[in-house]
Amino acid sequence: MKGKANVRKVISYLLMFALIFSTFQFGNMSASYADDGDSTLMPEVVLMADSKELTVDYVNGKHMVQYINMGTETFTIKPDKTYDNGAWSIKNVISSDSSMVQKTTGSGENISYQYNAGTDKANGFTLTIELEKKDSSGTVVDSKKYVVNMYYQVDNTVKFSKIIVSDADNITDYTKVEYDSINEGGYYQTSVGKDTSKVKIEVYDNDGYIVSQGITYNGSSSNTVNVTGGDNQIKITITKGSIQTIYNLVVTKRGEAFLQSLTPSTGTLSPSFSKDVYDYDITVPTTVEKIAFTPVSVDNSSTIKVDGIVVKSGKKSQDISLDEGMNKIDIMVTTKEGEVSTYTVAVTRTPKNRSSYLSALTLSSGTLNPGFNKELLEYSVTVENSVTSIYVTPTAEDANATIKVNDKKVSSGVPSKYINLDEGANKITIKVTDDKDNSSTYILNVSRRYGKDNVNLSSLSLTEGKLSPKFDPETYAYSATVDRGVDKVRVKFTCQNDKAKITINGKEYVSGQESDAIKLDIGANLVTVKVVAEDNKTTTTYKISVIRGDIEGKNDWILVAGEWTFYNGYGQQVKNQWVKYDNKWYHLDINGHMEKGWLKIGDKWYFLNEYGIMQTGWLYEKGYWYYLYGDGSMARNSWITLNGNWYLFNDLGEMQTGWTLFGGKWYFLNEKGVMQKGWITYDKNKYYLNDDGTMRNGWIFTGTTWYYLDSTGKMVRGWQTINGKRYYFDAKGAMKTGMIFLDGRWINLNNV
Repeated sequence: MKGKANVRKVISYLLMFALIFSTFQFGNMSASYADDGDSTLMPEVVLMADSKELTVDYVNGKHMVQYINMGTETFTIKPDKTYDNGAWSIKNVISSDSSMVQKTTGSGENISYQYNAGTDKANGFTLTIELEKKDSSGTVVDSKKYVVNMYYQVDNTVKFSKIIVSDADNITDYTKVEYDSINEGGYYQTSVGKDTSKVKIEVYDNDGYIVSQGITYNGSSSNTVNVTGGDNQIKITITKGSIQTIYNLVVTKRGEAFLQSLTPSTGTLSPSFSKDVYDYDITVPTTVEKIAFTPVSVDNSSTIKVDGIVVKSGKKSQDISLDEGMNKIDIMVTTKEGEVSTYTVAVTRTPKNRSSYLSALTLSSGTLNPGFNKELLEYSVTVENSVTSIYVTPTAEDANATIKVNDKKVSSGVPSKYINLDEGANKITIKVTDDKDNSSTYILNVSRRYGKDNVNLSSLSLTEGKLSPKFDPETYAYSATVDRGVDKVRVKFTCQNDKAKITINGKEYVSGQESDAIKLDIGANLVTVKVVAEDNKTTTTYKISVIRGDIEGKNDWILVAGEWTFYNGYGQQVKNQWVKYDNKWYHLDINGHMEKGWLKIGDKWYFLNEYGIMQTGWLYEKGYWYYLYGDGSMARNSWITLNGNWYLFNDLGEMQTGWTLFGGKWYFLNEKGVMQKGWITYDKNKYYLNDDGTMRNGWIFTGTTWYYLDSTGKMVRGWQTINGKRYYFDAKGAMKTGMIFLDGRWINLNNV
């Protein structure tokens, strides 16, 4: 193969030598000679023009094929299978001339590439050839890439010496392009000022004359061409007889950051578009939820961004969502040189008509007071005691609004679910929310009259002093302190049922009256307010201890600031000790206040009920049974016997039920806490409890029958192995002996 490469070199040298001394006119030409060394050639591949093989030279560090015949129609690139045992194949071929169409023949390692001749024969083209080498298993073990510069043999008749590019409106402003100034991209380039709108192009031949015949500029015979900002590509075609050559000229104009037009997809810009005006307004109806823009730049190299997204000049932008009200949209134009202009369009989407008001509100019972007004948000309603529930029917002014009645969604114009009413005050809320989260809340204060048996007050106070604790209809004992100089007070009150009768210290009043003046002694004074219901049967009494000055009392309870205190026979307040009063025991804390609930004194627990009375015997409290001895102390961590039954209480004093481990032994107590004895059934299993209640294990003989209880106390059944021996127990747990028919055969259990 090396011989073949040398032949190619010789041929190349001969051609170059012949061309240098040829009398045929090729213009000014300088020869480039191939470097030595076969490694720079392309032994793996063969290049052909039509049916003739081309010689590849390596000149000045580049692979090239020179002086290709202008009439060549096709180029073929194929692997040379005579080199390196044919291990190399072509992976891909790329031509720099987009007018050359690629075709392939063959497949796999024998694939060949073919191109038609391009149109630009003046500048030539490059072929990028990618190769790979595979071993016998098909694995790629090596790869190469060649870039080959392909040049045609150009006739001087279609060559030029220079091109003059001038401002068409100012021909004194011009630039000159020499024939040899072609760049690596295969085109000529010059630039003009940003104020130039069109250029005049004059092509000179080698004799210094302007070429005027057989020449076109972008397909036109006119040599005046409009230019915009950025790169303007101008194709200059020179034709002489059958020879035609195309030269690519790029005229670069400095860009301007302007739009020449801006068109919205809907609505009209105000004012009308002008490239020097940067702010615009558009108003669209509320039904328009999106908008787009089509911007056109004044030059071809600027970048346009609509609302931050790049858009090609003359193309429609992305759809931009519109909120109701004003939406600011920026259209930014940036030239290649970095100049920026921003056009801002304020798009106003007309807000939708909304309302968070009701247009109507009705009730199943009762009447709104005052009458309904959509802007009035609070109403009073009174219903009879017999009305235990009502529904409301709200109608929204805005069909798109949502309605919630007491936080439950209700459709406009549709009754809500029934709303239960307590006696007395009830609050119903109706919240209306539009689709912008604006809301209005209507409040209905519904008063349901109290029943005929109601005996509670709705208010209670004194003309002097303040009740303690704060008044509550369900609290019936109060105290109030007044100065020593206050010798009388009046009681003010109202009834929940205004038809109830009130008696204060023996004198009758009606709801809402103020009592007569009540004379106060020094110390504690008891005022009783008795309420008799409308049915004349039900009664209750509120008590107020009015303390004038210092307290004076002996062997009696005194209510002070809501706390009951006790004064002994010496008139001294008792603190931190037991008190026996009316044959019942009470306990006062360190402040002298009567205690209630659980009380620990030393290591013993006691329970005092809601009236402060110490309890004895059985007590059920918060889901547990307790037992309190005669002295009130709680039984705990011990057994007690009551009426012949044994009960067990844990360390918290809670009566135990079910299986219980105590003292290392198991006991079973039924649901009433009674300790069990003998046979019991639990969870479908039999157990035996001794007379002391302890759970039995092992063998048990009842006098006639043997049973066996396992380690968990459970009576066994069926075949069992006990201490290495086999036994059989029937369904009732009885151990069987002698002959027995089991599993389809007779078995002598005595021999097992």
